[in-house]
Amino acid sequence: MAGLRKFEKRLEKIFEGPFTKLFKGGVQPLEIARRLLREADDGRMLSVNEVLAPNYYQVNLSPGDYERLAGYFDRLTLEMEGMIIKYTSEKGYHLITRPRVKFERADNLREGEFAVDTTMEKPVGMDIPVAVRPARASGDTIGTLAFLSGENAGSSQDLEGKKTSIGRADDNDLVLQDPRASRFHAEIERTEQGYVLRDLGSTNGTLVGDRRVRERLLEDGDKLTIGETEFRFRLTERPMKRSS
Repeated sequence: MAGLRKFEKRLEKIFEGPFTKLFKGGVQPLEIARRLLREADDGRMLSVNEVLAPNYYQVNLSPGDYERLAGYFDRLTLEMEGMIIKYTSEKGYHLITRPRVKFERADNLREGEFAVDTTMEKPVGMDIPVAVRPARASGDTIGTLAFLSGENAGSSQDLEGKKTSIGRADDNDLVLQDPRASRFHAEIERTEQGYVLRDLGSTNGTLVGDRRVRERLLEDGDKLTIGETEFRFRLTERPMKRSS
């Protein structure tokens, strides 16, 4: 992480002078900048010949912080997009388009809190070939969700079908007795690349590790949080069929 610490020192020179004195209390631009760089690292994706970094960053702010920073969004956006370009270049990541930073108001956040959502925005008609990753599913393996919390802690469920829907509604494949889970919260699809987790527009979001995701190719050992329920994703060998 030495490269990130070195870059943060440069960020301080950019933001401390023009911005920090103007923003007393609440979220500071430097905090957001540091988070964006972590998201660039955490959201990177292995393509066939290169490592791709997210190119869309949505910064969700509390109503108070949103109003306080609103007059500086144009300057902050310009600085932060340039920062992402420089950082990803230094790390050897590829951006398929110029990065885009957007600030949004989030009424569920308290002053001083913020969240960042990232995604890979593809130009119309462009396909991104994804390389084989460690969690790639094959005919001899199956994805499994092991419950780490909730009333089913200690049990697990195999992801047998093409898609597994997860949520509070009774017609989900995996029904959660969790008041913080949405009725149709998320789904996991088995693809040629592996198991892909998708958030279905849930109220409280879907997390992999401590990062909120919209779509994610799962890796063996990933920790998922849906509502207040935690899972561990595992790829396991299918039992051998005995010949008669």
